[in-house]
Amino acid sequence: MKISDITDETIKAHCGITEAPNGLLEVYKSAAIAEICGFTGLTTEELDEHGDIAYAFLAIVCEMFTTREMTVEIDKLNPMAMQILSAHRRNFL
Repeated sequence: MKISDITDETIKAHCGITEAPNGLLEVYKSAAIAEICGFTGLTTEELDEHGDIAYAFLAIVCEMFTTREMTVEIDKLNPMAMQILSAHRRNFL
């Protein structure tokens, strides 16, 4: 699956979201794509060339939805998402 094929319904199902305030998922989707592009150095178009990045995208969006505070108790990133993104990383800055 490609990121561009992921619907809001898919995100809600994956994250267990029954209701999301209007526009909130759009904010998280945009931020997740920016985070992935910034971390990997891939362009938005290149993200769709790697199907496994879709999982990392879903994990990041879910994390953004469930952790909305400015402070967090758990500061660990999803290890599977990080492994996937690191495998495609070409931006080592």
